[in-house]
Amino acid sequence: MTFVAIPFSGRFSEKLLPLGCKMPTMVSDHQLDSESFFEPPVAILAQVENPTLLQVGAFTSISGGRIGGVKIGRYCAIAPEVHIGAYEHPTDWLTCSRIAHYPVVHGWDEFCRPDRVDFVRANVKHFKKSRPVTTLGHDVWIGQGAFIRSGVTLGTGCIVGARSVVVKDVPPYAIVAGMPAQIKRFRFDERTIERLLALQWWRYSLYDCFQVPFDRIGESLDQLEDLIGSGQIKEYCPKPLFAHDLQAVLSPVQGRAGLQMVGS
Repeated sequence: MTFVAIPFSGRFSEKLLPLGCKMPTMVSDHQLDSESFFEPPVAILAQVENPTLLQVGAFTSISGGRIGGVKIGRYCAIAPEVHIGAYEHPTDWLTCSRIAHYPVVHGWDEFCRPDRVDFVRANVKHFKKSRPVTTLGHDVWIGQGAFIRSGVTLGTGCIVGARSVVVKDVPPYAIVAGMPAQIKRFRFDERTIERLLALQWWRYSLYDCFQVPFDRIGESLDQLEDLIGSGQIKEYCPKPLFAHDLQAVLSPVQGRAGLQMVGS
């Protein structure tokens, strides 16, 4: 991974609001993977791991919690206290402690053996599965206080019940709950799910579709298929803000030029 240093602060983060990115909890310098991006509009009120990879699709709202190492689609709703992307620990090594694969933790290497810091760091055994990337599809709703294990995939349209512990992949449009989370039912019948996945309505802005009866799924799909098929609505294609774009916007020196570049 290649990381980009971004000077977040309360004052500089205000520059992101006109670009459709609300990130009030990002108040300190962060290192984001260069492939990180934010597709406006988004609202991120969670604590973000540092450093990390973070990709967030348009119309997604993250109301709190802690996230890292995650790719999130469009129209997702994530409640407060949700934890996504916690680090894993090795279970078949001599120890589960992070010291074995991350000796710089808390600066303990310098505290315990300042004379061997270089040797320790040169001989570290990397734990490749420490945090595999977690993936959320589109239109995913995660209830308050849920825990999503690193590396799982939450399929488009699925719902995760509050306080659930998700340790394996969730299929599209499934409703899961419990510890560990289990499938309780599906949101729609099989044919309706097939139509939803084929239509990919999340490619469009719902603000262009308020003539559609959202509360009646069959009629919604019928009308959306007509609107899309006839070309009456166009795909929503905003310019994503990548990590380097954020760096340009938030840099105290380059902020003005960066804002013009990203907004052009």
